[in-house]
Order: sequence, then C-alpha cells, then structure tokens
Amino acid sequence: MARSYSSYFQGIELLSDVNYTQGFSVIPACFIDPDACARGPQFRLYNPFSTTTNKSALWQMAQWDSHSNISTTGIFVNDGKSKGMQWSSEDKRFILFQDNRLQISVNGYHEYQGKYRTQNEPWVALLLQQSIGKSSGSISLNQVTELRWNLDIQLLYMNQHIQPGYNPNIHAGQFLLYMTIQNLSPGDPDYGKYFWLGICLYDDRFPMSPLYINGDKGTGSLIYQPAFSNFANISVHSQSVVHINGDMMPFVRLGLEAAVQRGFLNSTDLSKYYVGGMNIGWEVTGLNNGTIEIGNFSLKQYTAQNPKSYEFNQDGNTEGWKTRLNSNKPLNGKWFLSLEDENFYLLSPEIMIDTSIVKKIIINMNYNKIQIFWSRNIEESFNKNDRILIEMKNNEKWKEYIIDLSKNSKWYGIVRRLKIEPIQKGNNIEFGIDYIRFASL
Repeated sequence: MARSYSSYFQGIELLSDVNYTQGFSVIPACFIDPDACARGPQFRLYNPFSTTTNKSALWQMAQWDSHSNISTTGIFVNDGKSKGMQWSSEDKRFILFQDNRLQISVNGYHEYQGKYRTQNEPWVALLLQQSIGKSSGSISLNQVTELRWNLDIQLLYMNQHIQPGYNPNIHAGQFLLYMTIQNLSPGDPDYGKYFWLGICLYDDRFPMSPLYINGDKGTGSLIYQPAFSNFANISVHSQSVVHINGDMMPFVRLGLEAAVQRGFLNSTDLSKYYVGGMNIGWEVTGLNNGTIEIGNFSLKQYTAQNPKSYEFNQDGNTEGWKTRLNSNKPLNGKWFLSLEDENFYLLSPEIMIDTSIVKKIIINMNYNKIQIFWSRNIEESFNKNDRILIEMKNNEKWKEYIIDLSKNSKWYGIVRRLKIEPIQKGNNIEFGIDYIRFASL
C-alpha cells in the first residue's frame, strides 16, 4: 500500500494543445473591415521548439482593429529563464518561450497615433482564442461539478500615457480571460446562443476588478464577469506572479440567471449548455503600452466520475478544506497541522464522488493512524458506520496510502463530504498532508 500510484483522476483538460506545439493561426489585421479578415485566409506562427508532427493549429491569434499585422518572421530571444521566439510589429509583440510561457504586448499609443479614441470608435485587441464545444470534450454543464481555470500571470510593463482628453470611463488597458457558455442542444430555439463568462485579470483603473454585468454590443450577448477577488488575493498591479485559480460553475449559474432575467437567453437549464470557446488577451481602449506574461494555463472540467484531487500546492490555499481550531495553512506544497485539539478533524468542501466509479482514496501523509468518514449529504455530520480505519507503520515519514474501498459495503451512492480524523492527538504532535486523490480499480 506504500507504492506510488500514478493512475488517479485528474479531470478533463478542455484547452487543446496546451503546450502550443502547433503554434498559432493568425487572423490578419483589418482596421476597416475586421469581419472580412476573419473570413479570409490566415497565416501561421510556428513553434520552433516543437518536435511533434506538423498539423493544423488549434490556437488562433486575433488582431482586432489593429493597424498592422504581426510579422511572420520571428527572432530568437532569451530572458534568462528560457529560450523564446518573438514576433512583432510596431503595434504589438508576442513571445512564445520554450517552457510554454507567453508574453503578449500591445502599444496602444502607436495604434491610436497618440490620440484618444472616441466612445463610438472601435478599439484594439490582441487575443488568443480557440473553439471548445463537444468536439473538444465539453459535456453538458449539469454533469460538471467544477469548471476550473488555472494560470500564472505577471504584469511586466505598463505605461498609460495619460494626457489631456483622458476619460477613465472609456480609456483603459485590460487583460481579459473569457469563455462562452453556449446552448448546444439540437433543436432548441436558442441553439448557438451564449453568454460571455469572464475574469478581468488586469485593468489599469482597478487593482482588483469588481463584478461587471452588461450587454456586449459587438455580439449581442451578455457579459458576466465576477469580481477578481474570487480567484486571487493579490493584484496583478503588484507586478508579482499571481496564481489564478477558481471554479467557474457557481458563476455559470449566476450568469445564466442574469442572461434570462435580461432577455439574452430563455433557459437556465444546465443540460442545454456547454463551454463553447474561450479567449485571453489585451483589449486596449486607451493609449496604454503594456506587456503581460502568462504560464501554466489550463481549463479543467471535473465530474462525479472524474473528481478533482487536492494537491495543496498554493501557499495559504486549503482548496476548500477546513479544520477545527487550527490556523495553519498549506506552505511549500504541504499542510502541517497541530493536533493539540482533542476534537481535531479535517473536513472537505462539498464534493460529488460517484462511488460506482471511484473506488480508491489516495493520501500522502506523515502519519500512521487515521479514520476517514464519508457522507452522502452536504451536512457536516457523519454516521459512525460510514468510515474506515487506516493504520500503518511509517515512522512519521511521508508515505502514500492507497485506501481501497471497492469491497466496503458502506461505500455506495454519491459521496458529498469527507472527514479525515487522526487517532492520536496531543501536544507537540503534528499531522502533515501532501495530497488527496481519487482513483478507480
């Protein structure tokens, strides 16, 4: 039971080609008629570090309302962390690093020739985007327990170029992350309609962007943008690397309610909706010249049959687990907890685990005797019969425990809560946990 167990559930990645092996298909810039360019032939930025067979690019780069095309001739660069390939024009720059980081830059001052745009004029955007839908693994959202973004982001440079004529209501630099929640139910009157569900990762006007709900004139769809504080507690303005992590499912529901209330959609039935597509990048309505770097980019879908694991890799992030009378938080990838409290336990967030599929719980810890309780309701109460006792000899060293519940008659139905309770408690006793994972047979 102490062997390393690598075959555990890790969710479904909805982003295709997360390592950018096939590079990017670029929609040419058309300041006069962007729609015409979107329908026309595209050109390609190839990944010079990729060793995979050349196929069609799954990522698109859109240069909406720009005055110039990014060059197809790249130059090699090195930022001290990794080699990279840089493509640019006088209005923008894009770098793909060998370690899969991306740097995206827009020079709004040059795009607008140093003059502020008026409220009704188009604005510049440099976006990376891709379609998702059923073909890329999206399932109807009534089956999804969590829909989780993960990425690292860092502001490297920003010059607002504020001058007479500046109006913060219409002039800004924003770096946005959006997905579409789309009706893909065949025969439904709303088939194909969607709303935009997004995160404003950076806005030069707000350290932490607030909740924003409004119609999008360009697409005729609702925009639902939760407050940034739902996904990070550090502002991107800090110029530190900020880790973005958050479950979008609560906001899928809120966004659908808002879209129906405001007449953009006609149903909140999750079984009709899928993740239709996504985009990330700059939208610049001011004279901003900015550079942002992103890395470790992921969008994962979890279900009761493919549940999320808990890795505790982000300092201070308990991933929804809570303890009784213990203020310690995860640090450097591990969570150490004092057992001075005789009633100590570790309680999971609300979960959904289909026990007909999930048969094993995998825990890496430095402790040798625990009880694991489970419950088929979301209340924080547990039946003493729904538990298993784990006792091993590990001499307080880290060890992975694979707890097989396949023959446990009490392990049935949909489990909604877990509780981990160390048996021995007292002063100077510490319980350390590295991760909690789930697997089938």
